[in-house]
Amino acid sequence: MTTTTARRSALPAVAPWSGVVPVIRRVLLSALLLALLGFPVQAAKVGSATYVAPDGWTASVASGMATLAPSGGVSAGLMLVIPDQKVSGEARTWFAATVKQLSSDGQVTDQSDVTATTSGGVTLLAAASTVKLAQTTQYRFYTARLSGTGTATVYVLVTPTLEAFKRYQTDYVSLIRSAAPATASGGAATGSSPAGGPLTGTKTALPAVKPMNAAQFIAAGGNPEVAVIPDEFRCYQEKGGSSLTPELTVQILSGGKYRTAYGSGSYTVHKDSSLIKTDWMGGPLDGAYGYLTFGNDGQTLSLRDVGEAQLDTALRFECYQRGPRENRQLLEFRLRTPAVASYPCTLTDGSGKGGGTLEILAAGAYRLGGQGGRYSTDFRSDQDQDWSSLDFTGGPLDDTSGTYQEDAMGVRTLRISSPKRECMKAVKPTPIPRYGTAKAPAPPKGSGGLSGAYARWYPDPLAASGYGGCGGLCWDVYVFDKAGYVYPHEPDRGLDEADCTRTHPNGLPVCEVYRVQGGQIVIGQDKPMTLAKSGAALKLGGDTYQPLLKLDGLKLNGAYESKSFVGGGTSTVSGAFQTNLTLTPQGRFSRERSGGVSATTTDTGTNLGTVTGGVTVTTERQNSGTYRVTGYTLELTYGDGHVERLFAYTLPDKSGRPDLGLLRLGGSTYTIPDKK
Repeated sequence: MTTTTARRSALPAVAPWSGVVPVIRRVLLSALLLALLGFPVQAAKVGSATYVAPDGWTASVASGMATLAPSGGVSAGLMLVIPDQKVSGEARTWFAATVKQLSSDGQVTDQSDVTATTSGGVTLLAAASTVKLAQTTQYRFYTARLSGTGTATVYVLVTPTLEAFKRYQTDYVSLIRSAAPATASGGAATGSSPAGGPLTGTKTALPAVKPMNAAQFIAAGGNPEVAVIPDEFRCYQEKGGSSLTPELTVQILSGGKYRTAYGSGSYTVHKDSSLIKTDWMGGPLDGAYGYLTFGNDGQTLSLRDVGEAQLDTALRFECYQRGPRENRQLLEFRLRTPAVASYPCTLTDGSGKGGGTLEILAAGAYRLGGQGGRYSTDFRSDQDQDWSSLDFTGGPLDDTSGTYQEDAMGVRTLRISSPKRECMKAVKPTPIPRYGTAKAPAPPKGSGGLSGAYARWYPDPLAASGYGGCGGLCWDVYVFDKAGYVYPHEPDRGLDEADCTRTHPNGLPVCEVYRVQGGQIVIGQDKPMTLAKSGAALKLGGDTYQPLLKLDGLKLNGAYESKSFVGGGTSTVSGAFQTNLTLTPQGRFSRERSGGVSATTTDTGTNLGTVTGGVTVTTERQNSGTYRVTGYTLELTYGDGHVERLFAYTLPDKSGRPDLGLLRLGGSTYTIPDKK
């Protein structure tokens, strides 16, 4: 090592933050070490050590070492790469002495024991310490990667708070993983990893595989509903944090084979009740299982029990097919990342009082009422949710949790747990890709003949049993194109969504082909149904479908009510929601939403068992603004400026006129209580 003075300059003081937790928990050490082994291919270099700066970090090299700073600058933390340190004597003893020297620029108030692990021929030593300096306290993590040639590279993470220490762990792991494995001559190791290598083994470059979307897979004879598309899947571990970088890539090959940078193996796919289950054999995924889902953007593989035989704790991943599916997920992640802005808050304790203005600042900082602190974001633990979890440290929200989300209308909402408050800001909505670049092929000859949009409603068959089902009334909608396509869904915002020349991001047409022959109709792969016309209506399979009628040009005037339900029956989750919408002929509206969900835990898993716990969440919101109707779209403009567009229509009454006592708006049924 160099002199003590040089070591002190390598660990500069970091500005303090309020609310610092004073102890580094030793339990973090072993968990971090498990993730450190595995190596990418390309890297920068300092001395004989190679490294790759994590996303958002900038690196500079001086005095024979690399210093990396996050986007917030060195005041938010830093990482060091110190190469070519000579290891003398027993490695643990040498490393303990090195940590002591690197911590000698202040008072060590807490220090862990040295932890060691060896895998894939690489030995890592790690230790943590809390160092009190003249004007601040630093949290430091030291790791030495032994080369096997009598030298080591030392990596240091320095943060001003324990919260920052946890937040930068993933980047610190990424930095250490980026080291290229050394050979005896000091060069980079080459060669492929053997089949069956664990996730902690040597990482090698993956060959390129040709992309394939669902349309191409079907054209080749595959079925994306029940088989995995041969393509590359990017896997994001289910763990706390907000990283946008996948930890694993899985290439699906033909013949039930797979390949990763750590080795290869095989997999099988089979039905498990209504789910499509995968089982993995051999290679780094040996013993894992998971499930396949398919949607308009592509496929998703959920992996469970990964590395169960090699790691103390098995890993879980969500793997997204590259291209539109992964891009959609990354967009969802970004919509769950708090945007830097000022958010006016309202207390949600029923008082309606203001809750101040919450300022979300750069680099994980916040300010409320003139006082500041830090926050961390987690959207990786549960990647299916449309919000992220927040944890605040320091300042007025110290030890408080919350959530953040941005919805399709551009409304950004932070909800804080204590005191309960809701902080909102409306911005221009973020475009969500809904369509692919390809055009749908022309329908085959012999299809077509119908045109127009038709719907039917019927009482929810599950409502009488206490289940949510459709939430009261169920609706089926078909939009027929005379050329031979039918849009078999209810649009979200406008009838233009039923443009059958479009494709989904996965390459498949947004519409289904239909054929009419001999008094029957066949839609897509469904079974034939009887077809007959009854005035302006269609009868499909014995059910009457009425033509959709526009609200455009009609005088809307009334107090409407919409109710929906979830759960019930023997379920332990149940909820009820109600929306009251008042429309005036002058083009104004007011809307009040209320409801809640109750979830209980029982010893049997049903509501027939003994209750062992539970939670109830209620919400209430009022707003108003102006509205207009264009074609089949109702456009609501709220007082804060954000706009909501809803697919809107009604059906004819017995006399054939528009039934204004029953409206269908944005997938919800609205009635005037004394009319329906």
